[in-house]
Amino acid sequence: MSISNLEEITCPCGNVFDADLISAISVADNPELKEALIAGEINLVSCPQCGEMFYAECFILYHDSENELIAFVYPLTFQNQAARCREKMLKEFRSALDNFAEKQKINYEPLLIFGIEDLVLILKSEQEVEDEESVLKYTASKIGIGALKISPSIARKFSIPKVLPVLKGSKTIDANSITSALKILLKHNSSLLHYAKLFDRLSKNKSMFEDVKKRLNND
Repeated sequence: MSISNLEEITCPCGNVFDADLISAISVADNPELKEALIAGEINLVSCPQCGEMFYAECFILYHDSENELIAFVYPLTFQNQAARCREKMLKEFRSALDNFAEKQKINYEPLLIFGIEDLVLILKSEQEVEDEESVLKYTASKIGIGALKISPSIARKFSIPKVLPVLKGSKTIDANSITSALKILLKHNSSLLHYAKLFDRLSKNKSMFEDVKKRLNND
């Protein structure tokens, strides 16, 4: 559920006024708010006295269940209270989980973020990766490879795409399979920069996917 509250705002000119600010975003309920957030339109207010438009900072709880992303976004000015904010976040998160039915349980950890700009950067970056994932899913069968989807939260943790190219018929994560499929994919389309970066990382660290597999097995 997305939530907004009436908050007291102080304009740089000194004028104090009330504005309706969004404090919680549920992408499942209001997908348009994700686009508005990326566009910089969330909590953008206009001072009734001087007319200046500015971003009004406030705490925002952001949840995208499909992409397994839940973020506690504090104003940038809270950065020097990081330890206290993390403790508060984990306490509230665990308390909320206790009220969920078993099938609603969230098995991924929340992110602590200071400043809405950092959340926007994460969303923009993941949107770029998703564009390349769409290309992979569309072309995989045509170029003789498979596409293996993994948990979005684990992909985020290890900074890898959540759709991995694998040799045709592969059902599990295997470094050799992914490396071979990446070669085929990049030969077909060398403009997939995130997959090129993954190939480079894998070439330098053959064991990188062992940690990914362990995390997937634990979850």
